[in-house]
Amino acid sequence: MRTENPSNKIFIIVIALLLVANIVTLSLLLIDKKTNYDEHKNSMRNYLKTEIGFSDAQIIAFDSVKSHHRAEVKPMFDEMRARKQLNLKNIGAQNFSDSSIINATEYAATQQTNLEMKMLNHLKEIRNLCTAKQRAVFDTGFYKMMTRPNR
Repeated sequence: MRTENPSNKIFIIVIALLLVANIVTLSLLLIDKKTNYDEHKNSMRNYLKTEIGFSDAQIIAFDSVKSHHRAEVKPMFDEMRARKQLNLKNIGAQNFSDSSIINATEYAATQQTNLEMKMLNHLKEIRNLCTAKQRAVFDTGFYKMMTRPNR
């Protein structure tokens, strides 16, 4: 016959409480992450509506420009991800030679330049949706919205 020691019961209760606390903490972190993602995802739209004063028609035009931009840059990101993996494999296969490292960084720099051009042209398209009065506000404040606060 097995008798349970009172200290064993206390350990089991403590372990159960710690398990519940970990689950609650993890849940809160995941919910917060989803909320932050949703806020970031709609931050430009909210900025244009509240700070710039976009009309409903301008917001619809912005949504169209945004969708087009996403469709345009998604393949670029996909290729950059795939190519980066290939470049890393090549660097390893070539024993980290200087030329393999230079080739990889030159390719990455070119891709990054192309992506930056797309992003800045996208901002230009958004700016072109503004009225003359809205452009002045956009020009002096859009960069504040584009930077993420430090956490």
